[in-house]
Amino acid sequence: MLNIAVVLLFLAACLAPYISPAWFWPISFLTLAFPFLLGLLVFFLVGWLLFNYRYALLSLTAILLGWKSITAYFAFNLPANNKPLAADESIMVMSYNVSQFGLYKEKDSKYNRQAMFALIKKQEPDIACFQDFYTSERKNDFNNREDISHEMKLPYRFFSSDFNRNGMQHWGSIIYSKYPIIASDKVKMSEGPLSESLIYADIVRNGDTIRIVNMHLESYRFNQKDYSAIKKIKNQEDTGLVATKSIVQKMREAYIRRSQQADIVGGFIRQSPYPVIVCGDFNDTPASYTYFKIRGDLQDAFLQKGIGIGRTFSGLAPTLRIDYIFVSPYFKVNSFRKINSDLSDHYPVIANLSITGKKPAADDVNK
Repeated sequence: MLNIAVVLLFLAACLAPYISPAWFWPISFLTLAFPFLLGLLVFFLVGWLLFNYRYALLSLTAILLGWKSITAYFAFNLPANNKPLAADESIMVMSYNVSQFGLYKEKDSKYNRQAMFALIKKQEPDIACFQDFYTSERKNDFNNREDISHEMKLPYRFFSSDFNRNGMQHWGSIIYSKYPIIASDKVKMSEGPLSESLIYADIVRNGDTIRIVNMHLESYRFNQKDYSAIKKIKNQEDTGLVATKSIVQKMREAYIRRSQQADIVGGFIRQSPYPVIVCGDFNDTPASYTYFKIRGDLQDAFLQKGIGIGRTFSGLAPTLRIDYIFVSPYFKVNSFRKINSDLSDHYPVIANLSITGKKPAADDVNK
């Protein structure tokens, strides 16, 4: 009976990419359990193969039916094939949720900021997409927008400035480029005072126009009280019925809002007249509706060259890959890596790309 229950839950999780949380939100919670459900299926499969192989068919059938979701969650590549090309033959792309450079992490954030600047500079990105970005024009504050352009030799940029305080302090997402930007804009992904924008910049490299897309999708908006409650529940210190209700409500709202944002983002990408490089903190796993809706037929750089689960968020669970780089088939992914740094609660992800030399037809750019 337990095996049957796990099979049913696993198959329900595999339906999540096809069912918008705006229509049926409970299924989204199963996407967080996806790798654990898969682990249980493998356990049952091996166990039944040893004791009664006929019962193993149940788990095996479920795994085969869920193969699309499995191959989106796990990367199966050899490390030997993960090698970047020389700088003059490739484009180095970095995506990083910088958590405001530690603005609220400690009393004096300058040391965290300096370390983060050093980390970014060492990677020598040609294109850098940052989420949860903070900059200021106040005296004795950090003008990160200008400083990164100067220190990283990335002179071209576009910043969303979704939130500002007194016109001097700004928060949002930003795109930096070594290559000239010929067009840029932002697209509101949802309504409300706390909504952020999708931003894009069309760059020109060696005569090729490429559209860079960057976004930060809706988070759960957990506060410190929520994280403390989650920790107590995990440690079985508290049944947490009241806290659980609040946490579930926040997660429900986030799932619904992200699905609506994903519909907008997916449509925008498909309409692009140019090949795209899509970066962002999606706040959702590879088993989700959000992931599949935005990815479409694009290549996931991690799946092309990474290995394993590829965790990019340091909190909550060791299975959370929520930061992505997607690219059009027009590109070849030469290498992918993430840096396990504790400077932010997200790990930076970096992809080395080259152009295949095969220009797609106008109608087939980003299907």
